[in-house]
Amino acid sequence: MLEATLYIFLSVLTGLCGKDSRLGFFATFLIALVTTPLVVLPVLLLLRGPYRRAERDRPQVWRA
Repeated sequence: MLEATLYIFLSVLTGLCGKDSRLGFFATFLIALVTTPLVVLPVLLLLRGPYRRAERDRPQVWRA
């Protein structure tokens, strides 16, 4: 029972890490639940590149 709870908890944490990705929380959570969070989490961290930060930090131009 403890192993299942820990597995689901790690899957939820992996889903939270993937909430800003293209897949979103729910899809990342399901992939982590079906495969394993210990495989999905490093893949998420490797795929998260500097383009995300640069896109987010770019100032928005407001035009009237």
